[in-house]
This record gives sequence, structure tokens and C-alpha cells, in this order.
Amino acid sequence: MFEVGKEYHRRSQIHEVHGGQQQGGISTPKNAPYVFLFVSETGGRHGYTDEFKDGVFFYTGAGQVGDMALIGGNRAIAHHQQDSKTLHLFEYTRRGYVRYIGQADCIGYHQEERPDRDGELRQALVFHLDVNSSPPSSSVREARPLYDPADIDRLKRYSLAQLRDAALPKAVSTVEPQTRMRVAYYRAEAIRRYALARAKGCCEGCAQPAPFSSSQGPYLECHHLHRVADGGPDHPENVIALCPNCHRKAHYAKDAVSFNARLVQIAKAAEGAS
Repeated sequence: MFEVGKEYHRRSQIHEVHGGQQQGGISTPKNAPYVFLFVSETGGRHGYTDEFKDGVFFYTGAGQVGDMALIGGNRAIAHHQQDSKTLHLFEYTRRGYVRYIGQADCIGYHQEERPDRDGELRQALVFHLDVNSSPPSSSVREARPLYDPADIDRLKRYSLAQLRDAALPKAVSTVEPQTRMRVAYYRAEAIRRYALARAKGCCEGCAQPAPFSSSQGPYLECHHLHRVADGGPDHPENVIALCPNCHRKAHYAKDAVSFNARLVQIAKAAEGAS
């Protein structure tokens, strides 16, 4: 339905086609089996801090003033599986336009103290989302029955091919949330190690050797090619190993958009050669 990484005009290409509220971070179409979630950098001004942590996306619920309640859009997220609805995550790229990050499953939530719109502390709902940011051409494999935490240490001894297999999305929707959290953390670490191993000590942006060596080898940084997914789960085609200078360029340069577009092609070429 939506293509990962593609930009959409929110009103005309999402809501006029599928319905749902055209404002706010949570949209719940009445006559479609979807729940749309939107994130933006401006949300942080109102206590809406949305980010990846160890491979799981932490999404702040709705409610600008006072304690958040599990009603309306918040309930739609928490109960989307029981209601047979799928979650779809987008990030704002410019006024009126959003980029599709991927389909998500809510695997839990917690409450934490955060400021509301007026700066008053309140109890906010923070949902734990397992996001699939795989390119449309990629396949999703079956997961092993259980991911042993010892696998994290074993990653250090994996070959490039083994790291890539560990980083690929796995079908884990039927297992308990605790296991899915471990799988997400495992994949986040696997994809980081895979990108660094694929680079073979050279920046994939400028093709120059890493600027120095650390205790773990040539120093490069893992960059995710979709901004909101930076540091979170992704697919090998969407990650790249960069020197610190190129990494900063990818985020802050005037030509960051065109530079990231070039990095996308570099990553695809690297995957085609692997």
C-alpha cells in the first residue's frame, strides 16, 4: 500500500484515499483497517519525544495537557491487533508532506513523567513499536524460536554473510512482547556490525580509509538512510558506514538531501555486490 522511503502528501495521498483525521499525530480512519502515526521534530516542544531505543521505536501517545488516557487514538494503537488494524508510521519531511517509515506492531507501552504543552509534569503514555522498515523488494524470514541474549556476543565472531542474515527482518508477530524486544535489540546490533563489516575499513560515502582505529577496529559510524530510523531497526539496503565528517554532512549539510540520495545508491550497489 505504501512504499518505504517514499514521500506522500498527507492530505491528498493518504487521507483523501483512506480517510482519517488530517491533523494530529494519530489518525484513525473509520472505514479502513489502518491506524496512521505521524512524527515530526516539532513534537519535542510539547513533550512528544519519539525515538528508537535498542531497536524499538518509542512513540508518545496523544494528549497535550494533563495525564494521557488509554482512549481514542491511544487505545487504537494499544488494541490495533485485537481490532484487526495495522499501524503505519510516517515522518514529516516538509510542510504537508510525510515519508513512509514502515508498518509497525505495538508490543507494549509504559507510563513516564513528561511535561505537557504548558510545561506541567504529567503521566504520558509511551508505546513500544516494532517497526518493519524493509524495502518492498525484500523478503521477511521466519525467526528462530527464541533469541538467546548470548547471541549478541556471538555476533562478534560472525562472518559478513552471517551478520547480514542476523540483520534481516524476521517474522516474529506471534511471539510474546518480551521476545520481540530482544529480537529488536539483536537486529539493531547486528545491522550496526554488518554495515561496519561491509565497509571494510573505508567510509562508504567518500571512499577514504577510516580516520583512525579504535579498540574495536577502524572507526566508522552507522548511518540509517531514513532520518527517523537513525539508530533503529532497518534493512541492510538502508544502512551505510560513514566517517564522522560524512555522517555530519548527511545530517547537517546544505546539500544533505542530494548527499543522502547518493548514499542510497551507494548502499544499493554495495548490497548488489555482496
